[in-house]
Amino acid sequence: MTSVYLHSHAADQLRSIRDSKRLLEFAGRLQANPTETLGDYSQPDPRGRTIEVKILGRHAVLFFKDPFADLVKILDIRNVEAL
Repeated sequence: MTSVYLHSHAADQLRSIRDSKRLLEFAGRLQANPTETLGDYSQPDPRGRTIEVKILGRHAVLFFKDPFADLVKILDIRNVEAL
């Protein structure tokens, strides 16, 4: 099973969200089936990694997949209304 790593900043954001059920369900889907769980769009970061963005209600989850390490890293959770 794939490991899902939550960056400390993303973990802080998750703790501050009152109803985090949708976000936790999405993380579970990433863990269970990372190759078929896709973001709504993607863009490369300065290192050349593909950062995917999934919009879940009022929040955007930024993550990237490392298939060689069998790992998904959730980098950030942002409130899209605040952008």
